[in-house]
Parts: sequence; structure tokens; C-alpha cells
Amino acid sequence: VVALAPLLAALLLGPTLASADEDLERSTPLPWLAWRAGHLLAAVFVTAMALSLAGLRAPDTYGAHALVRNVFGCVGLVAGGAVLLGVRLAWLPAFVYVCAVYAAAPRQTSVVVAAWAWPIQPSTTAASWLTAAMIFAVGAVGYVHGGARAPAIRRFRSGGTP
Repeated sequence: VVALAPLLAALLLGPTLASADEDLERSTPLPWLAWRAGHLLAAVFVTAMALSLAGLRAPDTYGAHALVRNVFGCVGLVAGGAVLLGVRLAWLPAFVYVCAVYAAAPRQTSVVVAAWAWPIQPSTTAASWLTAAMIFAVGAVGYVHGGARAPAIRRFRSGGTP
């Protein structure tokens, strides 16, 4: 539950990262950086609060704290996927990574293992928090500054290279 519930929430967030029209976004004077940042932060806050209520029974090990950490990491992976792959495939990096870690990672808490297997580590492990925060920061900065990648068909029709 601690690994898969935040993953599912982040996967459901992925389609909302698309813009209505890339050309329209570039031609209007609206502060799109602030809109994207607000959208992403509001989604993370609402999702983390809702899931943390589910894990209040034992918040220190695999409860509310780990759910919040995994929401940040999974949303960062989805936001980065939207920048690199587009909104349609934004779910893919997060899904593959979390499922692979869940299936293959040892349950040890050394610093190296906690860094790459952050979704299944206890919430008391500092390296897992640092890794999830860095993934969220990189994905959020990429999404806020670049937005989601436009589909190839739209780029081709607008005169860009496919």
C-alpha cells in the first residue's frame, strides 16, 4: 500500500499535466510558470494529505510519513515523464521504476539501497527522503519551466519537425 497507493495517485495526476494548446500557451501573457507550479503543488498537497490520513495508525515506519514521501517522489517522476515523453506516456517511468523496485529491492536500509529503493524504505531513512525530494524537485522544475511535451502529431501539423 505504501508504494502502490502514491503511485496510483500520481498516475491519475498525469493526464492533468497537459495544456489545452501549446501555441496558445506561448502567445498569451498569462504567467504560465505560476499556473503550472500552483497546479503541481496543489495536486501534491491534496494527494499527500488524503493519503497521510490513511496511514496515521503507524506514521513512523510505513505509515503516513512514507506515504507522503512516496507521493512527492512519484509525482516528480510523472512530471519528469510529462516533460520528456509527453502526457500520454508520463505514467511510464513512475510505473516501471516503482514496480521494479518493489519486486527487486532488498529490504535493507544501507545508504545506497535507501537511495535507489526509496519507495519501499521506512520513513525514518533520511536517504530515501532526500532522493524523493530531489526527484520531485527535478521533475517539478522541468515541468514548470518547459511544460508537458507536445504529441508528435501536433508538432508535425504546426510545421515543426516530427
